[in-house]
Amino acid sequence: MVAAHEESEINAASGRPRPALPLPLALSLKLRLWRNRQIARPGFRRLIARLPLLRGIANRNAAGLFSLMSGFVHSQILLASVRLGLYAALLERPADTATLARHLGLPVEHARLLLTVNADLGLTIEAAPDLWALGDAGVVLASDRGLSAMVLHHDMFYRDLLEPEQLLAGTGGEAALGRYWAYARSADPGALPPEAVAAYSTLMRESQAMMAACLLDAHDFGVYRQVLDVGGGEGAFLIAAGRRHAALRLSLFDLPAVAERGAERLQAGGLASRSSTSGGDFARDLLPADADCVTLIRILCDHDDQRVGAILANLHRSLQPGTRLVIAEAMRGAEAGARLSSAYFGLYFLAMGSGRCRSPAEISALLATAGFRDIREIASPNRLIAGIFTAIR
Repeated sequence: MVAAHEESEINAASGRPRPALPLPLALSLKLRLWRNRQIARPGFRRLIARLPLLRGIANRNAAGLFSLMSGFVHSQILLASVRLGLYAALLERPADTATLARHLGLPVEHARLLLTVNADLGLTIEAAPDLWALGDAGVVLASDRGLSAMVLHHDMFYRDLLEPEQLLAGTGGEAALGRYWAYARSADPGALPPEAVAAYSTLMRESQAMMAACLLDAHDFGVYRQVLDVGGGEGAFLIAAGRRHAALRLSLFDLPAVAERGAERLQAGGLASRSSTSGGDFARDLLPADADCVTLIRILCDHDDQRVGAILANLHRSLQPGTRLVIAEAMRGAEAGARLSSAYFGLYFLAMGSGRCRSPAEISALLATAGFRDIREIASPNRLIAGIFTAIR
C-alpha cells in the first residue's frame, strides 16, 4: 500500500479519493518517486556524470533530452533541404559546395552550413574534402517520394502547433489539418466534391509505399481470391498487392470522388482488367461482399470511437461469413517505433480534429464488439509504420 502522505499527494491532484494500489504497484511507484527526487537534484546529476560506469548513461540521456529540445530545428533542416532539392541533387553523384550552392541558389557559405548540419544528422557525408554525398538516411529521403511529400506536408502541421497549449485546450479555432482532411469533420463525407479530396488523396498515395511493403511482407495475400481495400484512396496498396500477386483480383471502396481517382490510377497501373471500384460512405453504405479479404489501412486511427464502431458494424453487416479482415495502422505499443509513432500521431490527430492512436487491446475490443471473431495481432516488420490485426467475419 502507498504510504499515507504519498497517497494524499496523488489524490490531491485529482480531487477525489482513489483506491489503494496493489502492493507491487505501490512499491514500484514509491521507488519511482524516490528516483525522481534524486534525479531532480543537480548535485546527484553531477555525481553520476563523474562516475565512469554511469557517465555513459548520463550522457546518452542528456543527448536524448537535447534531441527532443532541438527537434523543431532538425525538422526545418529537413524542410529546407527537401524544398531546395539538396537530396535529389546528390542522389546520383557527389558534388562540391560551390556546385551545390549554384544549384540550390544559396550563397556558398550558407550551402556549406546546410551540408554540414545535414552531416551532423547523418543525412549527408563529406566523402572527401569539400566533396559531398548522401548518407543512408539521405538516400531514403531522396528516393522515397512519400517521405518528401510528408516533410512538405508538415509545414501545415507545424503551423497548427505554433501555440500547442491552445491546441490542447481547444481554444485555437479550426486547425489547418482539419480543413485539409475534409472528411474528418464532414457531416456527409460522401457528398464531398472532387476538389475537396484531391490534395489529401495524392498525399495518401505518395506516402503509402512503406505501409504497403510492411503489410505485404507481414501477411500473405496470395492465398486470397479477391481483396477489397476499404478507404483505399487512389489504390496505392492494391497496385502494390496486384503487382506482387498476379492472380489476385482487386476491389476498392472509398468516397465517390476518391473512388474515381482510384479507378484512374488502377487503369494507369495496368490493372483495370482485374480491378473494380465503388463509392460511398463506409460507415453506413452496404459494401461489396464478393471479396474473401477486406483491408482497412490507416482508416480506424483517423476516426473517433463512435464512428469506428459504426465502420466495423457496417463491415460486419456487409461481409460474408468467413471473410478475413486485415487492419494496419499506427498503434500504441511498448516498442520504440510504436512509441515514436504514437507520440507523433497523438498531436496530429488532435489537430486534424478526429481519430487517435489505439492500443492493441483497444483495437481487439472494438472488433469483438462489432461481432468479429478469431481476432489476432500479427507480427509487424516495423511497428513505427504499423501494427497489424486480422479477424474473421
